[in-house]
Amino acid sequence: MDTPETFSLLPMQKFDSIAFILLICALLIEFSLMLWYQQKDKARDVKVNLLLGSLLAVLGFFMKGVQFSLYTVVYHVAILHFDPTWWIWVIAFLACDLIHYFYHWLGHRTRLFWAAHVTHHSSLYLNLSTGLRTNFLHLFYRFLFWTPLCYLGFPPEMVMLIESITSIDNFLIHTDHVGKLGVIDRIFNTPSNHRVHHGTSPEYMDKNIGGILMIYDHLFGTYTPETTPAVYGITHNLDTDNPVTIITHEYKRLIRELPRIKGAANKIRYLFSRPT
Repeated sequence: MDTPETFSLLPMQKFDSIAFILLICALLIEFSLMLWYQQKDKARDVKVNLLLGSLLAVLGFFMKGVQFSLYTVVYHVAILHFDPTWWIWVIAFLACDLIHYFYHWLGHRTRLFWAAHVTHHSSLYLNLSTGLRTNFLHLFYRFLFWTPLCYLGFPPEMVMLIESITSIDNFLIHTDHVGKLGVIDRIFNTPSNHRVHHGTSPEYMDKNIGGILMIYDHLFGTYTPETTPAVYGITHNLDTDNPVTIITHEYKRLIRELPRIKGAANKIRYLFSRPT
């Protein structure tokens, strides 16, 4: 363990820039194939996803600085300061994946966090662009869940790099073009596992929540293998391509319902109850 060191956001920005360019290339190839095969409905859905993804990227660039600043401040008052040895990297990776699981679980099991996460699940298709179909509002609070790791002594750059790698991995598993991978599906979050996650059938809903690993899904009973083709979407599908509606529709529902509930305690219970 060492004394706190001075960190720079520049290496992280370079990593994110290279990853962004590669992801855009993959998206363009996929979009070109959709146009080639005249999949007009999918192509229209991709346009919406790209719009939402562009908004996410622009705001995310600025929020990355806020995240890094907070992590650095917290790290400098941390109870410990770990050297970046290989085993610390392993522990940090497992810890980040556990927090990802918990955060994602909240996104499915509470109305408050589902209000933002529903945007991602509202597409009737699953392709690479679906990975960009994310509500930008979650950027204002998501990073707070990983803050305790810096207080425990994990360097900010380590936590943010692992999260960037997780985001890239989660983007790439949004595809129908990769089949089942046998034992790999039981260990890692693969396209097969993520097709289940986006499925609307009762046996698939709220399953396969993990980030990169499936270990926590096995531990907490949320792992389900792909047995039948998934039907994508949400229980009340949106008949619109309007990005404002896609982003805000569940928040509007909360705003309508909350005034009808009497008592602060009941309102809080409602916000943290399971979405329907």
